[in-house]
Amino acid sequence: MWIENCFPNRKEGPPSEEAYRRVCLKLPVEMVIEAAAESHRQARSDKDELYHGMRVIIVDGSRCIIPRTKETIEAYGLGSGTAGDAYYPQIQLEAFLDLTTGTFSDMNFDNGVPRERQLMIEHAEKNTESTLYISDAGFNGMAHVFMLARTGHHILMELKTGKLVDDFRKSRKRSAIIEVTLTRGHLLNYPEHRHLVGTKFKVRLVRTIGTNKLRSRVLITTLLDEKLYNWFDLVRLYLQRWRIELAFRHLKSQVKIEHIKKTSLLRIRQLLWAAIIFYNLAASIRNNLKRPKLFPEKEKIKIFCFSFILDMSKHFLSAAIFPQRGQKMYLERCVKAMRNCWFLYEPWRIRPKICQFPSSVFTRCKSTQREAEFRRCEAVKEDMILLGIAYGMISPKREKTA
Repeated sequence: MWIENCFPNRKEGPPSEEAYRRVCLKLPVEMVIEAAAESHRQARSDKDELYHGMRVIIVDGSRCIIPRTKETIEAYGLGSGTAGDAYYPQIQLEAFLDLTTGTFSDMNFDNGVPRERQLMIEHAEKNTESTLYISDAGFNGMAHVFMLARTGHHILMELKTGKLVDDFRKSRKRSAIIEVTLTRGHLLNYPEHRHLVGTKFKVRLVRTIGTNKLRSRVLITTLLDEKLYNWFDLVRLYLQRWRIELAFRHLKSQVKIEHIKKTSLLRIRQLLWAAIIFYNLAASIRNNLKRPKLFPEKEKIKIFCFSFILDMSKHFLSAAIFPQRGQKMYLERCVKAMRNCWFLYEPWRIRPKICQFPSSVFTRCKSTQREAEFRRCEAVKEDMILLGIAYGMISPKREKTA
């Protein structure tokens, strides 16, 4: 409905740049947020694959640099300065990617101070659907695990360092349930919960498969039933965490959210949520071509090039805003082009993933960059093949031919 109000003469052609700006300044952020949520709801299906009745959400954070103005400094402060960007304010993004749909279910952003744990807890408190959150080691902290478990949801993340990790790795066990007692050190970042010092709760440690060169990882989870929640399945679920890293790469490289040039806070927020809408639209188109699965695909599976789908998605948006005669046939040609842009999935990255239909950005790189990419893959190829065979993604016959 708001499209008709914003562009009353939209059949006559695209608006001027000045008219577009005036419309954007009238568009409330709440409407864009609701549109982003609706784009995720439309991508969901009753046939979505769940993990024992739980929806799997991958959580990760990233930072975006915004222009230095009085308004942005007051709202977000200045950057950390670790990369020479202390002159500019930074926004801390916290994204929640639905593993079964490949779309962003929600996004929060705050100032450059790392508040990833707090943003995750806030999302869990509002979430009414049973969910398993998968996060990286940046969310480490027994207090964080305890706080999220109190919301009624579950968590699966990596433990990076510490005596607990070293002792469990030396034990050579694949899974073990331990009891943890909250200390003052655990609650250092939660001063309002210091009364919980001495509280005891149980967690479960899981060790992944490793090789002589690549060490195994230690995961922590609140899923305590070792028979119902097999350690092997939990490890394979955690291996899917790379999908949100790939999603951030697309948002930064193609949608250009890493360095935002808008100076108004309203336009910055509109742009961030519009980027989520655009990404979810492309993911919905990809789901119609091939829907992602909960567990990793096996080798030699056809994967459609998401970069190419993102490039073509703008035509679907323009068709919705400016419907013209022959638009349906043009969109059918776009979908046909997407179906012809794919590559064969090679698990564990034993060789560079290069899409040849058409040539990707990677193939247009300089020869030195291409050679460096091949060398990095060759350095770990042998170990990646062993891991692929161990996790059932690569056939054992492949070891003889590789």
